[in-house]
Amino acid sequence: MSVLTLPALDGRTPLGFLAALGLTRLLDVHTDDSPRLSWSTDDYAARLHTTRGSIDDVVADLRGIVDSIPADGVLPGVPVNLPPPGEAPDQLRLPPVALRALASELAPEPDAEIDAWLGSLVTDLSLDEKSRSDISMMAAPSGKQSMRTMLEKPLKLVREDPACISEALVGWRRRKGVSGEYLDHRVLFDAADSGAGKSEERGVPGATWLALMSYPLLRTTASGSEPITTGWHRQRRQPSLFVYPLWAAPLDCHAVTALLEHPMMQQCVRGELPAAAKVLSIFTVRRAQRRRIPGRTFAGVLGPVS
Repeated sequence: MSVLTLPALDGRTPLGFLAALGLTRLLDVHTDDSPRLSWSTDDYAARLHTTRGSIDDVVADLRGIVDSIPADGVLPGVPVNLPPPGEAPDQLRLPPVALRALASELAPEPDAEIDAWLGSLVTDLSLDEKSRSDISMMAAPSGKQSMRTMLEKPLKLVREDPACISEALVGWRRRKGVSGEYLDHRVLFDAADSGAGKSEERGVPGATWLALMSYPLLRTTASGSEPITTGWHRQRRQPSLFVYPLWAAPLDCHAVTALLEHPMMQQCVRGELPAAAKVLSIFTVRRAQRRRIPGRTFAGVLGPVS
């Protein structure tokens, strides 16, 4: 196997971490590669352990995956109506009976990929104030955004400009009007910073798309009456935290999920690294939370705490 260092995927940021996970999962599920992921202990960059010989080879695989998605679809390897088309009201945020009917329609027979996406994006184990199934804590719907448009817009940008994929791995380039699906705290530019006399958003389309592709590794279930997503930890009277480790040993996708769901992660909510973490090759633990944007009512942008 080759070991490719991906300098743009910095594990100290939630977007860099999630994009590395999404990259690994895409190659694992949709190519003949058997990738593993680790992190540099020097600069926290993602290290991809792969049968591919270069970053260009990996980019070619990713472009092939993008090209495999039907024109009226938004995800590889699943029906074009997952998630259902349209803006809010989100047709994936359904009462439990309707959600189960949709799941049966999408997959009359067991389908691991459909189950993985549904199990990440939505859960009927807890309900919102409208008695609809709750959604992933990774999502922060704003305005008319739905699960469909959350996935649709980054994919559209990647389709229109294939250079976005290589930029995601080697050097980020920010684009005006790109929200980054609010997984990137640096997306916000105020009037002074933007140089345009007004605030604007500048996200990284390729990295955003890769990050969204990590979601099947982050399952959404429930804790009591509230949804809980892999990596997230609820705190009493404080905002929820997304807590994730960086590790030195190469891990496959199953091991990554197991690590994120390890009971030890609960001990890391305060930013402390247990001594036992060394056994799992963990060398640092990072924390992130949603930060409210003045004048906006949605959950906010995901930014690092430590």
